[in-house]
Amino acid sequence: MNMMTCARPAKLTKAPVKEIEVLEKKLGVTLVAYEKVLPYKKLTPAGLTKLKAAEKESGAILVAYEA
Repeated sequence: MNMMTCARPAKLTKAPVKEIEVLEKKLGVTLVAYEKVLPYKKLTPAGLTKLKAAEKESGAILVAYEA
């Protein structure tokens, strides 16, 4: 079984961090910057059903990325 890990949080300099903090305050949200996000995988209806079942069973949110 192939396992992929989610991209890790980005290592940012102070300037982008400050911009993100300002945007967080404007939007009233918490933002997380990741180094690289792979494209989402379009799942078949059967694959989507399996993903939703795994989410329900695990209590986690799953995201399908291109391998």
